[in-house]
Amino acid sequence: MRKSTAIILLIIFLVCAAGAAFASSADALLIEGDWAVKAARKDKRVTDRNDHYAIALRVYQRVAGDDKYAGTPEGALALQKIAWTSWIRWQVEHDTSYLYAAHDALKRLINGYENIKSDDLSKAEVDEIASLVADAKKLDDQIKTQLNKENSSKTLYQIMDVLVKATGSRRTFSYWFAIILLTVIIKIVTTPLTKKQFKSMKEMQFIAPLVKEIQAKYKGDQAAIGQKTMELYKEHNINPFASCLPILIQMPILWMMFMMMRQYEFQLQNGTFAWIGSPLSHWQQVNIPFSHGLVWVTARNLAEPDLILVVLYLISMYFSTKMSAVDPTQAEQQKMMAIMMPLMFGFIFAGYPSAFLLYWLTLNILQTVQQYYILHKPARAGAMLTPIPTVEPPQTPMPDEPRISRGRSGSRRRRRR
Repeated sequence: MRKSTAIILLIIFLVCAAGAAFASSADALLIEGDWAVKAARKDKRVTDRNDHYAIALRVYQRVAGDDKYAGTPEGALALQKIAWTSWIRWQVEHDTSYLYAAHDALKRLINGYENIKSDDLSKAEVDEIASLVADAKKLDDQIKTQLNKENSSKTLYQIMDVLVKATGSRRTFSYWFAIILLTVIIKIVTTPLTKKQFKSMKEMQFIAPLVKEIQAKYKGDQAAIGQKTMELYKEHNINPFASCLPILIQMPILWMMFMMMRQYEFQLQNGTFAWIGSPLSHWQQVNIPFSHGLVWVTARNLAEPDLILVVLYLISMYFSTKMSAVDPTQAEQQKMMAIMMPLMFGFIFAGYPSAFLLYWLTLNILQTVQQYYILHKPARAGAMLTPIPTVEPPQTPMPDEPRISRGRSGSRRRRRR
């Protein structure tokens, strides 16, 4: 009996010791970060001050990003300290990147801890987290107001603002309509590039059978296959890299649209679209990898991520990628690409504002329709490419005709004169 009692007491002691060690390790890191912040505020040299701030943020991020502190007061407090440190740095240096860092940390705190319910937390810990969330909302309101003020003088913000105000800034219409209208305008402007891209893809489709014949003929000789294929491209005036150039040119446009949505983010909180902002808003959260954290399946407004839009985008990209297949010799690779590419982009875009996803989805739908029309429409008379001759194997010289010997009758055939 005494032995069993001693074992129970030992287990209780170990559990308490582990809990104390867990808390003390987080507390020690947070105190270390606080000391670095204090040192930074005392430093007069810019380089020393920035070094101390960097140390503090690195320590806070270590706690906030550690899975063992997720859902605990320590994890929530670390996010709050990241926000406060970034807010203090902006007050000194007036760099908007610090405002965005503070806003992103507060979003993680509010979205991840607002409705937290855990059997592993005491009532005091739940109350502490609730207090941290309430403070985070107040600070986030200040930061959003300041960011909106900073961004309102920028060109991309003003373009979006003009389009929204042109339709009366109506919550259920103006914001999504401005995004789609802007997408259509961009698509019209970039249509010549798109046509050039798809024209190159169509030319590649025409010569695909010839490329296949070359690969079969010189099987195993990669140097010869490459040489003959390039000769084939040159013969028919085809640039195999022509379809890549329009994509590279459109990348700055994509970045511009992302920055526009980023700058106009706090105005987009007033906009809705279909199920976004409906009674289905914030129906369910899903934990997305690659640092996106918890993301709503249905967003409350166009500034929040929305997983339904992500799924729709994946579907549209699947058909677009599948339609782009031009080489029948690589059917398996292209089939795999049609699946892997949408999934990869889905993980990348899962945490982006739904306004940006709406732009990207609309653009992809318009491009897919245009792609189908260019690649699969019947060609008009005279509009086809130059007929491509088939590749024939080289002619080997015929052996000399054998001399005709005497037949059984012993007579020789004589040539008629």
